[in-house]
Amino acid sequence: MQPTVLTNQHRNTAIIVAISGKKYLVIKLGKGKLTVQSLTQQQINNQGYMISEYPPALAATSYLQHGAGVSDKARQYLEKIAEGKYSGSLVL
Repeated sequence: MQPTVLTNQHRNTAIIVAISGKKYLVIKLGKGKLTVQSLTQQQINNQGYMISEYPPALAATSYLQHGAGVSDKARQYLEKIAEGKYSGSLVL
């Protein structure tokens, strides 16, 4: 799976960065420090997220500049995505 940008009806964005078992590893843009969250498909659907055509590398570059900071784990994923250096499963 390649990184995927999501948006919802409130124009919130998130990036699916990997899959872990039956859950998706997601970084959601928000007010606080960006972290990697583990969400099921149902949780993603319940939050109204849909796939966006926005390029993952551009979103990752923007997320890396987040004013509230980025966790180390999130930074690792985002840097690989921004550089286009990810495998199909984004294994770190």
